[in-house]
Amino acid sequence: MHATDVDADTFTETGIRDHEIAWPSASYPCRVVTPRATTGEPLLVLGGGLQNRHSWARLERHLAPHRTVLIPDLPPARSPGQARASLSWDDLTAAALSAVDQLSVPRFAVLAVSSGYPIGYRLAQRHPDRVTRLMLFGAAPHPSPRLTALIHEGLRREAAPTPADSPAARRRTAAELVDVLTNTRAAEHHLLIKAAARVMLDQLTASPHDPLVRYVFDRGFLLLRDPLPAGGISGVPALVGVGEHDTATTVEDNRAVAATIPGATFLVMRNADHLLHLERDADFAAALTRFLHGAPLDDLPDCTAEIIP
Repeated sequence: MHATDVDADTFTETGIRDHEIAWPSASYPCRVVTPRATTGEPLLVLGGGLQNRHSWARLERHLAPHRTVLIPDLPPARSPGQARASLSWDDLTAAALSAVDQLSVPRFAVLAVSSGYPIGYRLAQRHPDRVTRLMLFGAAPHPSPRLTALIHEGLRREAAPTPADSPAARRRTAAELVDVLTNTRAAEHHLLIKAAARVMLDQLTASPHDPLVRYVFDRGFLLLRDPLPAGGISGVPALVGVGEHDTATTVEDNRAVAATIPGATFLVMRNADHLLHLERDADFAAALTRFLHGAPLDDLPDCTAEIIP
């Protein structure tokens, strides 16, 4: 889903521009969506693997008319075959902080999903004076056994690439990756889950490179390296959410992350999987909006919410 998919009049009162963020290892663009009238601090969006600054059009449609949204295209932790050393979670956290610094944003809320969550978590842990609210979705202390095996397969492929990469081979690999990152069984009964998985499959298939290698080196291999840092978080209001059918980062996984943040709100969205911003975009945005304004979440439709003691 790209920004051009949004209705033409959605951002008539909104400015959209890309800023180039200078960073020692690699410069990168940051999308800045600014409404004429804002409420609250800007929202920094840290997407998951293979997502970019154009992947959040639906969220922009719901939130950007009222709040500045910052979406950086953080550099990949490593590109296949590159000579430089791999970036770490700390490096990527520093890169994200560079974006808000260079945009002169002193305080900001953070939405971090999937493999973006270790970065958002570290930002709130290390800069509680700057992060006003933290929202994590699709978070896990460590990758699932199936995803771990797939990451190792991606590392093997990068070390010994196949001589020919046909479109059919890319689609098979993409389907294998989608099968691990989404709940294909739930998709049989929920059309929105099925549609979101299809969007991911089509986007991965369109890539000119092996989708698995690209996923692994974009950030996936870092999931094997302490995505959840020790020490917990204090002093930052936090929301941790998950779809009830998520098998990539299960309800139990997300609850374990929420348990490291005393006082966090833990939200489970029914009839949803891992790609919440595509599957249930209006409900997802409603949950974020309520949390950003300090409103209760316990009466959201098809959701259950509880406070972690």
